[in-house]
Amino acid sequence: MPLKLGESAEALVGIDEGGLVAYWNEAAAKLLGRSERDAVGRPCHELLQGLKPSGGHLCGPNCAVREACKSARAPRRFEMVVPQADGTELWVQVTTVVVYDDERPMALHLLSESVAAQRLTDLAETVVRRIGQPDAPADDFALTRREGDVLALLAEGLRTPEIAGRLQLAPTTVRSHIQNLLPKLGVHSRAEAVIFALKHGLVHLH
Repeated sequence: MPLKLGESAEALVGIDEGGLVAYWNEAAAKLLGRSERDAVGRPCHELLQGLKPSGGHLCGPNCAVREACKSARAPRRFEMVVPQADGTELWVQVTTVVVYDDERPMALHLLSESVAAQRLTDLAETVVRRIGQPDAPADDFALTRREGDVLALLAEGLRTPEIAGRLQLAPTTVRSHIQNLLPKLGVHSRAEAVIFALKHGLVHLH
């Protein structure tokens, strides 16, 4: 029996086993800024171009989510950053279930706006209240001036487009600075970078 989905106030995106968008509801069109006509039939990874919150690529022709769903295994809930046509970025939380359309598996993604930036700010404020004096000088980590600027704005809970606007940089340049500073601090995500920076006195919240 062909899959039929009722109306939903939540953004729903269905991906077939070939990685093509098979379903795109009105809520998805509003959230992601693309119509059903523009989305259905296109490769998911080319359409969404999703990034990890840390800045690395998440979407691709052989993404882990697609492979899991082909085996009827839904991945755990995850967060993704979706570049927008106007140069901004949309942080979304993705919950996936595997359904069947004419006996063929389809990954049905429920997307909602993420509160990661606010959680990051709250986490940073909690850390700064709990930690003691910094235990290493800032210049021990060889951050460039611009990397330090980006890190300070991350600690304020700003997202990539907001940092780009504040520093008058392109969003791609901001992402590049983030990718460069993470290994210098020995961390793997923006949240870890903020916590590390607060603990070591690289940034200060006012």
